[in-house]
Amino acid sequence: MNHPFQEEIVNINGAFTLEGTLTIPAAARKKYPAVLIISGTGKSNRDGNGSKLDMNLYKDLAEMITKLGFITLRYDKRGTHKSKGVYIETGFWDLVDDAESAVRFLASRPEVDNEKIIILGHSEGCMIAAAVNARAPQAGLVLLAGVAEPSKIAFPRQVQQALKEIDEMPGYKGKLIRFITKLQNPEKKNREFFAKVLASTRPSIRIYGLIPFNAKWYREQYAYNVMDELSKVTCPTLAITGSNDIQVIPDHARLAAETVKGESEWHVIPHMNHILRKYEKPHTMLNLLKEYKKLINKPIDPDLYPLLSKWLQKHYIVAEA
Repeated sequence: MNHPFQEEIVNINGAFTLEGTLTIPAAARKKYPAVLIISGTGKSNRDGNGSKLDMNLYKDLAEMITKLGFITLRYDKRGTHKSKGVYIETGFWDLVDDAESAVRFLASRPEVDNEKIIILGHSEGCMIAAAVNARAPQAGLVLLAGVAEPSKIAFPRQVQQALKEIDEMPGYKGKLIRFITKLQNPEKKNREFFAKVLASTRPSIRIYGLIPFNAKWYREQYAYNVMDELSKVTCPTLAITGSNDIQVIPDHARLAAETVKGESEWHVIPHMNHILRKYEKPHTMLNLLKEYKKLINKPIDPDLYPLLSKWLQKHYIVAEA
């Protein structure tokens, strides 16, 4: 049903005040189920724009879900855009705390059925969603393009993928890049830098003394194993990945669904990538940002909507007399 909706700018109180957008269906109900949308890694705003990509990913998801009869909440991360705090010193568990504050905010709203709050995560947001649900179990969990492995395995795998692409690059250009790579030995430098990060205790350090790096976030992420938190989940869970996701192994949707204790459903959408767009060519780590930029004006993969809509309506929409 294509219900119109209204938007409200809200403040979420926690360690720092976060600004968010609440979308509310126009169709009259006493109470609405609600979905909290937790974004992926980086400084993109609540709509999914920024970090060199303006995708409107979370805005589009929010509008689609609201039209089904759900309130949604999305917010700017701590220290970004219109939220208070210092982003470069924000750790993974700070992000979890903030998401938990957002759940409490939703539960406090008179329009929200606080027994029907669903947490939806995308990318790193899936890790945060699982951690929040382990602390304060909610009515449902949606995992879009989420990993199902410890971060200490996921991080090096992406580096190895890039190095593998360099090894397989054809022609003179490939030879030249391999020669430069061998001279610079980025794999060794990468290991040494992150060993320094893990040994540090400061919130942030500088790369080559120049570029600030969030060491606290990396240390906490590296120590985190989302599988531990998923094993505590007892609510209905929907896990979806895309077959063309180069950042997450597509089969992790199945692994996540098999790890949770509650009712679960999983799907791998053909040709969908990490930013939930249809992309039929193979992605490469070396050209990933360029490839993603080509998809800025493309809609979210149309195969995602029916799966998400059917699951949400099945579990949380009950007709009122």
